[in-house]
Amino acid sequence: ELTDTLPPTTTTMLATSTSAATTTSGLETTTTEVQADAGLLYYISSGKLSPLVGSLSSQYAPSQLIALLQAGPIDDPISIGLRSAIPTDVAIDASQDGTGVAQVVLPEGFFDTIPVGDQRLAVAQIVMTLLGNIPGVGQVAFNLQVSGPAGELIPAGQLLSRADYQTLLASSTTPTETTSSLPAGTTTTVTL
Repeated sequence: ELTDTLPPTTTTMLATSTSAATTTSGLETTTTEVQADAGLLYYISSGKLSPLVGSLSSQYAPSQLIALLQAGPIDDPISIGLRSAIPTDVAIDASQDGTGVAQVVLPEGFFDTIPVGDQRLAVAQIVMTLLGNIPGVGQVAFNLQVSGPAGELIPAGQLLSRADYQTLLASSTTPTETTSSLPAGTTTTVTL
């Protein structure tokens, strides 16, 4: 019995916004479908923000968007030259308050490890990503004083919008696609 092998498992995925994860343990195979949506994550290139299309779980929370920004762009040839100014080693909380405002809680000392020139870009990454991906949210408020688009100081609690950081967008604001997609109706078979 120990030398018996499991038969190969075949998983078919359609080119939709659904991805499947298959795991095999013992003699039982489990397939879990995860709904995924395309979302825009804003990263930095040459001192400007560039949107990058990423795959997000359809049930994501604002804090998960921030965590994706902190992780930086995926290691992919399309994302070469893109980076994040948001430190990876701090906890940032973000939530919706039910009034169309995303509340972002930065830890004390958040800006201490970010170069002065990148502070406004870090704030812009957060603002643009949250407002581009959360339906019904049109403004962001931070618990700390933050840098505005020109480096000016914005008081804690002041409402910020996409228009406030529009000047920091790269001249070409066409999102870069980072996921491969198949024509509708096409299937691909993965053998495990």
